[in-house]
Amino acid sequence: MPDFGPNWKWEADLGEGGQSHVFRVVRSDEPEGPHYVLKRLKNLKRIDRFNREIEACQKLDHPNIIKIIAHETDPKGRPFIVTEYCAGGSLAGKKPPLGSIPVVLRLFRQVCAGAAHAHTHGVIHRDLKPDNIYLREDGTPVVGDFGLCFVDDGGQITSTEEVVGSRFYCAPELREGRVRPGIPEKAADVYSLGKLLYWMLAGRIFDREDHRLEEYSLGSHDPGNPGYELVNQLLDKAIVADPMRRYLGAETLAEAVDGITKVILAGGHAITLGVPHRCMFCAQGEYNVVVNTLNDSVPFAPKHTVTKGTAHDLFGLQSVGSPAWLILVCRACGHVQVFRPDLSPESEWSIHKWTGKVFP
Repeated sequence: MPDFGPNWKWEADLGEGGQSHVFRVVRSDEPEGPHYVLKRLKNLKRIDRFNREIEACQKLDHPNIIKIIAHETDPKGRPFIVTEYCAGGSLAGKKPPLGSIPVVLRLFRQVCAGAAHAHTHGVIHRDLKPDNIYLREDGTPVVGDFGLCFVDDGGQITSTEEVVGSRFYCAPELREGRVRPGIPEKAADVYSLGKLLYWMLAGRIFDREDHRLEEYSLGSHDPGNPGYELVNQLLDKAIVADPMRRYLGAETLAEAVDGITKVILAGGHAITLGVPHRCMFCAQGEYNVVVNTLNDSVPFAPKHTVTKGTAHDLFGLQSVGSPAWLILVCRACGHVQVFRPDLSPESEWSIHKWTGKVFP
């Protein structure tokens, strides 16, 4: 039976990682009290990294970050850290999808909140993945295992030449073992969070930035659900190789999650012609494009070809100048949706969202 000194009593082995043994313990003076997790360092050559995890956790106090209880040394001089025990285990032990899209987004939003709190205190996790997200008994997710974190105080655990993080979840700049000057450190966590969200919905993962490939398509089992395209649009700004094109940090990502959650709960659609759109009136048919003066070369996703006409010929609509008409009609009930993206206060961006056309 392991000896942790006078304060802690061993209860069970919880396994081991690359650098530590993990145990479930109780306080010696409260043998029937709450459980805790004790992580004891295996390789004393990694003591600087271990101490950095302790320092990082001590700086943080947030409902979605693992709580540190104590850090001590056992009778043989091996350091250990004691944290709260999460009865729900890690996300890695769950089988995705972890609920409907809104349910998953609410859970993911809490993970982002924990990461955002760390970012505001200069702590970049750099190893966000299902194994390092834990669930309390009430289902609250908490971010743990800060052993590879970067602390923006002039010091860091691993040198910038050392590869850190999981191959499938870590950002390209970390996978390559270097961080270019001027690249925001927060961007690495944003990339990992994007991969995490994909896993929470799909239950699988991919290398690099392949979430848009057909073989990794989100929602292939539910093609009529517009929420998956909204998630993909969010992932487009998280799982991207160039750090400067990602969300600025976990806080900005959390705000984006809030935005698409509101759209989904309101029954909204993704603003794009690249996916089918179910009718908002009968909820049975799909909309077909019958007028599109934005960009006729943009493919739309309906299964049946429709001959496009003009707004005037088909609907008697007239206007001055060269309006950007986009008119959709439901195949099942004839419900009509009429759009004038050029009237938007940000017309170029609005048209871009529909067509994918890039404006200077």
